[in-house]
Amino acid sequence: MSNERRPSFGLYYSPHAGPYRQADLEAYLPLLQAVGAAWLVVRSSARRAIPEFFLQGLKQGGVEPVVHFAVPLHTPAADIVPLLEVYARWGVRHVVFFDRPNQRAAWERAWHQPDLPARFLDLFIPLAEAALQQGLTVYFPPLAVGGDYWDLAFLRAALEGLRRRAPLLAGRLALSAYAWAQGRSLDWGRGGPEVWPQARPYFTPPDSEDHRGFRIFEWYAAEAQAVWGRTPSVFLLAMGERYGHDLSDDAADAANQAIARLFREGELPPAVAGGAFWVLTAGERGAAAAEAWVSPQGKARPILEALRLPRAHTFSPTTSQARHYVLLPRGKEGVPPHYLSAALPWLQQGRATVGFWVDEALAAQQVTVIGQPEDFPPQVREALEKAPRVRWMALPGMEVASFGAKETLGSVLEDDHE
Repeated sequence: MSNERRPSFGLYYSPHAGPYRQADLEAYLPLLQAVGAAWLVVRSSARRAIPEFFLQGLKQGGVEPVVHFAVPLHTPAADIVPLLEVYARWGVRHVVFFDRPNQRAAWERAWHQPDLPARFLDLFIPLAEAALQQGLTVYFPPLAVGGDYWDLAFLRAALEGLRRRAPLLAGRLALSAYAWAQGRSLDWGRGGPEVWPQARPYFTPPDSEDHRGFRIFEWYAAEAQAVWGRTPSVFLLAMGERYGHDLSDDAADAANQAIARLFREGELPPAVAGGAFWVLTAGERGAAAAEAWVSPQGKARPILEALRLPRAHTFSPTTSQARHYVLLPRGKEGVPPHYLSAALPWLQQGRATVGFWVDEALAAQQVTVIGQPEDFPPQVREALEKAPRVRWMALPGMEVASFGAKETLGSVLEDDHE
């Protein structure tokens, strides 16, 4: 995440370590590409690596994985270090260790022992140094905003400890943050402590503002500048308005669209390396199910359609790709895995735009439809039947209607090379 390029947004995949199935990659990658997502934060356990095909599939699709080890603090470093070598070999470049260590729940009975930030560094430094040895970019973990131990105080103490104990690490470390909007204006706290010096731990005067909003990155960067004499990159590991929390869904949509515009229009400071909206998917149980951008039943929130880029700006490394659109059906149960598997050669070889949007497909010079006519609504079938340059791709065991050209996967890909 270099400061030399404009910050970009992505999504936090799931509040759990998975699921990481081929069908999940095939279902969500086109959605990420359609909104121009540059990042996907994926959680890793210490017991099992995220599958190579999942990480490689993201990278081949133009989405950079950020691996978040949101593991318990008592997890032995020896369980995590071998995974770092594996992930580095598979092309991972960004890792985050632990989650909200300024919360009582993270420490259990060890919470009352003295010098919490120093004890956290005992756990963090060995992992961070091991990751640096693998060529990975390391991020200080996100803190609970406010938190049981005030996050700005915890951060200041930890940064001072890093400066004393691991100056080389302090010189290369980046920060991460939870940039929740919390129903406030996106400008809440703008300018950081220099503009709002009266803000205090657990008390903000009525005529003041604090860091507890989207602009938290300015406050964290100010702490690092004061301690380290430099402003590190800050990755917003999760951000935006969480659905089902402070605002109605419509108001949350508007706030998240406004945040996306800040990224797209280059209106964020260079210190912001990127950001991930919370959260793409979640299981049926737990609070995150109501927060997910795609429900456990496969229903996408309107925000995904609102953020969709014009066809010319979706993932297409070469100009010629915009001339060919591979259209997939999108049903209540998602897309059949074998349909999505058939689309992967185009994604991997970068020869077409793959998506679900019929209007974009019909604007292309060439359209390949994966699926059967009954997979699409009647009005879509009618439009495809009337359009020129449309061909249906037959998969093994699949028959398509007589209208349109009926092709095999091999013949379609051969035509692409001509």
